[in-house]
Formats: sequence, structure tokens, C-alpha cells
Amino acid sequence: MFKDKKGFTVLEAVASVFIITLVLTTAMSIVLTMRNHAIRTEEKIKATDIGTLIRYDLENDYTYQEINTWLNGNQEIVTSDNCSLTPISCNIFNHVTDDKAYDSLITITFSQPSDLSATYEIVHFKIEIIYYKDQVVTLVGAIYV
Repeated sequence: MFKDKKGFTVLEAVASVFIITLVLTTAMSIVLTMRNHAIRTEEKIKATDIGTLIRYDLENDYTYQEINTWLNGNQEIVTSDNCSLTPISCNIFNHVTDDKAYDSLITITFSQPSDLSATYEIVHFKIEIIYYKDQVVTLVGAIYV
């Protein structure tokens, strides 16, 4: 009676469409996740490069004496908004990479001098840069005699 059956039943067609949709949705999800991860990694590399330049400039352009005198035993936070009130040049915040300005995304925190750091004449600082969807890269450095 059903020997010459050709084609698919409705149930088979619906099942195959469901399976194809599931495979394509999973593939698109994986591709988008990989793309976002690649973008985040690229942005982190750029932020790390900028932080490295800033750390180099701080360590080589400023002396322990001038920073320690300015700190006066306190912790200080420097941003592009308040840099004009500090001995740190505002030019240190002027970084643009691929048309993205980082000036408002950079924060430099000078640690409060401890007894040990005062003994060895070291000022510690931390550079934080926000790079991708509120991800933060942190670099540390020191200015010493």
C-alpha cells in the first residue's frame, strides 16, 4: 500500500528545519563570542602599550624628590581632569589609538608613602586604563632615587 512513498512527511520536515536552526544558532553564537573575545584582546594589548608608555614617562621624567614633595605623605589620584594641579604633565594622558581617545580612561594613583618606601626613597604608583566594556588593565611602577 505504501511501497512507492516519495518525499518527506511533515514531521520529518519540521524536525530537519529545527535541527538546521539549532546548528546555525549555535554556530552564530560561537562566531560572535570569538569576535568579541578577539576585540577585547586587541583592546587590552593597546591599553597595555599605552600604560607601558605612561609608566616609562613617569619613571624617567620625574624625580623622587619632586613627586615625594608633592605627595606630602598622602595618596594622590591623577586624571586628565586634575593633572593641571599636579607636577604631572597633562600630555601624559594624550593617547589616541585607532580614533579612540584614552585621556578620560586613564587614572594614575600614587600610593601613600610607607615607612619602608620613605627609607628606600621609592614612590609607588598604579596606572589603570579602562579599555573594553569596563574592563581594566593595571600596571604598577616606581619612581626612586
